Amino acid sequence: MDPRQSQHLKPPPAHYSRSSSQSSSASPSPSPSPTPRAPVTIHPTATIADTAIFHGTHPISIGAGTIVHPRARIYSYEGPVIIGENCIISEKVSIGAPPPSPSSAPSPSSPSDGIPIRISSAVTVGPSASILPGAHIHSAVVVEALACIRRRVSIGAHAKVCAGCEIAEQTVLKEWVVVWGKGEGFGQRRRIRAKGVVSSPTSTAQGLQSLEGRVVEEARLMALKREREALSRLVAPVGGGKRR
Repeated sequence: MDPRQSQHLKPPPAHYSRSSSQSSSASPSPSPSPTPRAPVTIHPTATIADTAIFHGTHPISIGAGTIVHPRARIYSYEGPVIIGENCIISEKVSIGAPPPSPSSAPSPSSPSDGIPIRISSAVTVGPSASILPGAHIHSAVVVEALACIRRRVSIGAHAKVCAGCEIAEQTVLKEWVVVWGKGEGFGQRRRIRAKGVVSSPTSTAQGLQSLEGRVVEEARLMALKREREALSRLVAPVGGGKRR
């Protein structure tokens, strides 16, 4: 090395060696406990994205024809999660509740313990929606994007929770109900419910509305079936259920 260049070199600060020795002698911080992977049962015809997450200690069950999109998170720390057949769980949906910290995860217990989440058949859960423990969502319900279903909520069949709505704890929604808005604009109304054949001339208008409601709902469910068929090819082209 050129001697002229050595004149510009300076020794390291005095505190450098002390800090280095202190850091080397300090005991390493304990690594966090691994996140428990939930026991998952997936029907062979279900389609599960590679990046879907299943964490918890209770069983998780996914029915036939159901599609779970990328980055959906399903937690079973507080109880089992049962998802029926022909459902669509969209991207970034959160089902269940994660533990407050990795070290506070409850110990495994029997499947009968805890607060179960039940999602029946043909349910659609929109992107970034959340469903908390104890919720029971009946068949053909639509939960739109960013909606929040709080604990122990029961939603009747064919109901709809519009985007961004929050259903308070222990609320019971009847079937064929639509919930929209939030704050002072929050409201509910009943959809036209199919009741079958017109029984008398005086009920002709009501019967026509019922028939119209049934036709619209059947068309929606048929479109939902086509959507599932297309999504099953997009979410996991290879097919089969995968879990993390």
